Amino acid sequence: MAGVISIPFTFYFGLPPLEAVPWLLLGILFNTTTLRLLVAIYRLMPFAVAYPIMRGTIPLAVTALDFIFLPIGYPGALALFGIVLVSLGVILLAFTGRRQESLGRKPILLAVLGGITAAAYVITDVKGIAITGSPIVYGLFAAIINAIAMPIFLRAEGVPLSKVMKGEYFFGLIASIFSMSSYVLFLFALTHGPVGAASAIREISVLFALGISVIILKEPVGFLRWIACGIAFMGIALLRLA
Repeated sequence: MAGVISIPFTFYFGLPPLEAVPWLLLGILFNTTTLRLLVAIYRLMPFAVAYPIMRGTIPLAVTALDFIFLPIGYPGALALFGIVLVSLGVILLAFTGRRQESLGRKPILLAVLGGITAAAYVITDVKGIAITGSPIVYGLFAAIINAIAMPIFLRAEGVPLSKVMKGEYFFGLIASIFSMSSYVLFLFALTHGPVGAASAIREISVLFALGISVIILKEPVGFLRWIACGIAFMGIALLRLA
């Protein structure tokens, strides 16, 4: 659906150069790998545990890959400490209220691996944007390519697209508008400073989800969760000061 709503905008903003296509294709590879890892992880441990572990791993992995593949815009010591605090706070959310459950090594390692592949997806975005020169142009075309690739992967697994989309067109449209808006804004952020810091700020969406669970869903929140939020927001403050 994100690819469908992106098509009209490409007539106005244009297409990325051919040099950016390899990074778009590589991005699809990492994105698809991340999704498949998520499916495997959710079969082994609860969503409330798996998702924060994976999302909290991403800023640290992005920062590490940034040092290796993007020799520009390194975060300073203060910003690096802020990134670590944000990641620690998000990961800590995974273990709040779940202390009675025994988590094996395999699902945790898969969640961390999913964070690393998602971080690799961020690096391909940075490379692609640098070649394209426009986050909007790159983001729109990335959505279109993903829209072409996903039904192919679904069909390979024996799941027709019509079955997935049945009765979900309106919801898919609304979700895609929010998703594309979030994605393009993140791509803009990647062009305005160290990618590790931008990625860390992005992952505080988990904290907003916690706020929704408290205010709207009226779910109880234990003391450890508030500690996790406090650690993450301390990291955000350090990133701002840096």
